[in-house]
Amino acid sequence: MSELDGIGIRGIPKGSKLILLGDWYRKFGGGWHVVCYFWHDKKYTIRKSLPIDMLPTLTAGTKYPRELIDNIAQGWTGSFQAPNIRFWHKCRYGDIPRSLHRAEQYAEQVDNSIVYRLDSAGRTYWLPAIELARMLFFHSAEVARASVYQGNTWQLGKSSEHGWIGEIELSSNIPVRYLNSLQFRKFFTWLFFVSEAEKSFCSIFEQINRTAREIDNGERWTFDFSPPDLGNCEISYAGFTGGEFNDQIYIREIRSISGLQSPELDIVFFSHPDDELFVQSESEDKNNECNLLPNKPPVNIKELDPEGKPKASKKRYFIKMGRAGFNFDVEPDLRRSPRHIKALPQNIKPELGDNQELSEEEMASLQEGKDNGKGVCADVDNLDPPQLIEAPEKLVFFQLMLEQLESKYQWKIDYQMGDVPKQNCRSAHLIDGRPRQYCHVIIQRDDTTTVQILEIELTKEESLSTLFFRMKSGGPIYQKILDELMSRDKEKGLNAMSWKRQSNSLNTSFCVYLGHPDNKIKNEGDALEVWVARVAEKILSL
Repeated sequence: MSELDGIGIRGIPKGSKLILLGDWYRKFGGGWHVVCYFWHDKKYTIRKSLPIDMLPTLTAGTKYPRELIDNIAQGWTGSFQAPNIRFWHKCRYGDIPRSLHRAEQYAEQVDNSIVYRLDSAGRTYWLPAIELARMLFFHSAEVARASVYQGNTWQLGKSSEHGWIGEIELSSNIPVRYLNSLQFRKFFTWLFFVSEAEKSFCSIFEQINRTAREIDNGERWTFDFSPPDLGNCEISYAGFTGGEFNDQIYIREIRSISGLQSPELDIVFFSHPDDELFVQSESEDKNNECNLLPNKPPVNIKELDPEGKPKASKKRYFIKMGRAGFNFDVEPDLRRSPRHIKALPQNIKPELGDNQELSEEEMASLQEGKDNGKGVCADVDNLDPPQLIEAPEKLVFFQLMLEQLESKYQWKIDYQMGDVPKQNCRSAHLIDGRPRQYCHVIIQRDDTTTVQILEIELTKEESLSTLFFRMKSGGPIYQKILDELMSRDKEKGLNAMSWKRQSNSLNTSFCVYLGHPDNKIKNEGDALEVWVARVAEKILSL
């Protein structure tokens, strides 16, 4: 993957900041373009149309050429708990407060753009529909094209599930390199196995066919789609406010979404028709252990050509943008399952395939390759791994959340600490040589309802959602849940320190999971407020 080093867009002057995305248009027989509005350092506005293949790179507030892949916020930042979709208000850009408007000279062209009004914790957030779609779906040019031109997931691959095991075979039409990214595997798992996500993805194509209007020699369309329900998700954002009270906020960039619904699967296996994994034995003395051969140095793409038609080839360069966090409420085990594994003799290297880089290239195109095309074909890796709040002691942070929860909702809350059980888990029950801790919580929500929580101590590198459940009639079962958590199930391929979701569902009346606070923007104090609200929502839903 290419490290970002001053990457720009051909035809966009250096120092230009993207401020708005407007309507789409296309000439009959041609591809869709989106009108972009840039503000230049020399204090003038630029109106430029770019192919929709560029959508993964078009984040409002970004200055070109981009010089950082670090997810550093610009402007007013924060996070909030998204309300249920039935409380979202569909508005137009012209409806937002005038103090939040940008590019007034183009008001007639952008005032009909779809913007959602979300009310949360005494503030009003204005969220452009196209920014929400970028965060949810436009993570790469290939995926953007599938949503706009096909309106289904068939171009991307096919999926199947058997019990709590899922399989995804990516299409040969898309780069095998998607398999290298855990974040892309998470995205495809959500898209293929959560029906609401797929329905939302396909609604973009449906809206184009329903609402596009004819203009001279072509069509024009105002972006619209049907969002999935993001209720109880945590949205981190960057944007700006419209006044001294900071109660009206325009979100120009969603930086992360945490708590997305995950499918009820323990394991998902990924394959690709062209996937070949080369391994090489180091020596006979090391029990024939095999190691992956190192990749060549990454390419150095300096500029993206919006209109270039690249050569049709399976080989694609991936450009790391690193702007979006995309996190489930609970993480399935996502495994790459290569079709072909080839062993090589010592000192023999394979020919470079789609998983290795070749040489430096200065310019590339994100558009679909053509047989008569020229230049390099590229795509974007626009997803970052989750970054969780790093409290000095994570269980102390969890207990502080319980105290605020009890104070705010007047629930009776009792909890106890203990060591996780040592099962057939090797050393997973230890942290720095000492026993790993758990916190078992009992919450008396009302006269008839008791909700229990299990929180497990984690290291900085680990991610494990918090478990909420209600018991069936009978004795306590939290100890059984802990036993299974710390056990390996070789037959099902499940590791220790992973929730056994099928078993949890069978052993409880209700169980749900909640991911830990995200640290894209906020500090621990800000995280606590949102965490308390999201935990309360889970408790009230059980």
